[in-house]
Amino acid sequence: MITIEQLDLRDAREVDRFIQQHPQGTPFHETRWLELVRATFQFETQTLVAREDGRVVGVLPQALVTAPITGRRLVSVPFGVYGGVLATNEDVAVRIDHTACELARRLGARYLELRYLGEGITKHAATSIHETYRKELPADPDEVLAMIPRKARAEVRKARNKFGLVVREDPALFDEFYRLYVLNKRSLGSPVFRPSYFRRLMDLYGIRAMLHGIYDDAEGKVLAAVLSLESNGVLYPYYSGAEPGIARTGANNAMYAGLMEDAVRRGCCVFDFGRSRIDSGPAKFKRHMGFEATPLDYQFFFPRGGTPPTLNPSNPKMALPKRILGGLPLWAAQLVGPSVMRHVP
Repeated sequence: MITIEQLDLRDAREVDRFIQQHPQGTPFHETRWLELVRATFQFETQTLVAREDGRVVGVLPQALVTAPITGRRLVSVPFGVYGGVLATNEDVAVRIDHTACELARRLGARYLELRYLGEGITKHAATSIHETYRKELPADPDEVLAMIPRKARAEVRKARNKFGLVVREDPALFDEFYRLYVLNKRSLGSPVFRPSYFRRLMDLYGIRAMLHGIYDDAEGKVLAAVLSLESNGVLYPYYSGAEPGIARTGANNAMYAGLMEDAVRRGCCVFDFGRSRIDSGPAKFKRHMGFEATPLDYQFFFPRGGTPPTLNPSNPKMALPKRILGGLPLWAAQLVGPSVMRHVP
């Protein structure tokens, strides 16, 4: 007999083990991620757990996002690029989905959003503006460079040989990482998290959260930095920042080549380059580095009818907010950003 109940935090370890062993499980499905969301924004976590004969057979991590302007939404998962139902079979998935839809109705949510990695196992209205980039890694870090296309490989070599740039993991990089992160987000007209969000993230994931920087050793300067998560043999470089004007040095190419090499040394077999909007600048860069796109299936269930939201940077209605955020001084961007983030999880 299959039962579906709200997550009891006393079962968090058991649930996380199920997630980490599931082929579609990601760090964003884990109970740690929703703890990060809850602690930062006070969103109610509403994770559903399916059991059969006492054994976990399915999980749907989700949170009730509440914001004055954009209303109530049940999202799997806020601030994560992947989410959705994880189940051992289709029958379990259908039962979890049905329970989630009823929960959305009961909570008065405008919609339920499921952010699947690949094709979703439920069938609701969907959007197709995002794609993701994942690639298997070689067994030897010395083989990484050979898997990068010729033009990008030349940029990596230029960064290393001409400019003397090196990639290093460095937990002490936090302040510099955050400065570069805010700098980049402001240039894009995008909101930012507070430093406490990233410190909490790193505390929750422990050794599975790591900071890397690419350094100009001659000047002792950090040119770019990345915060990555590791889960079940996959490395996820998730948050990043870089000094303006470093493209001429090949630093960005070398940064991610170095991350792939370090991922192999850690025993990872897959590099997840993350989500990008179709035909965007980041999407083109990832293709340039030799990654192929996989469409992301983001699905929406509307208890009272509706259409998928268009609250994304490509929407012309976002042009004014982007200009305003992009024109703020750094201190103001850090002050205002977290309040805006609440509306765009």
